[in-house]
Amino acid sequence: MRFPRSLGSAGAVLAAAVLAGPLAGQADERDRTSELRTWGQAEFDWRIRPLEGEPMTLAEFRGKTLFINLWATWCTPCVRELASIERLRDRLDDTAVVFLAIAPQGEGPVERFVRAHGYDLPFYLEIQRTPPVFGARGLPTTWVVDPRGRIVLLRHGEAVWDTPEIEAFLRRIDGAPDGLRRPTLRP
Repeated sequence: MRFPRSLGSAGAVLAAAVLAGPLAGQADERDRTSELRTWGQAEFDWRIRPLEGEPMTLAEFRGKTLFINLWATWCTPCVRELASIERLRDRLDDTAVVFLAIAPQGEGPVERFVRAHGYDLPFYLEIQRTPPVFGARGLPTTWVVDPRGRIVLLRHGEAVWDTPEIEAFLRRIDGAPDGLRRPTLRP
């Protein structure tokens, strides 16, 4: 698999996530994700606000599997991947996986975009800059945080999210029975 040079060290991080392969061993039923490579612990003090709601922190979702996508209305790759994120969310509606599409921009442009395109994802506005632990280097950036608060997937750049492999990975992280390997992310 080849990654554009423009990804720089982010390409190395992505390559590690994509090429990690199967878990090194079968973990017991209490912690089936213990062998996953992680990118640190999520910062649950990150302040965000639902598009139609009151400010909150990521702590509201502690203990759940989180799919967090940092995007913006003016970011073409961000906009291109939203439909596949929404389809993935729809496929996982029988799980406890929480999807958060977080925009680091004002409410007006995001509201107009959502209304014009009819997306049904849970959209949030960034009140506080993305904490450094998340390693955001640009848009779009996507993370998967497991119920223990570990960042188990980091993707800089656009991806196709609604693949069976990614669905199985998220089900595995969320505790459902199928999926053992990290997903292969397609640009």
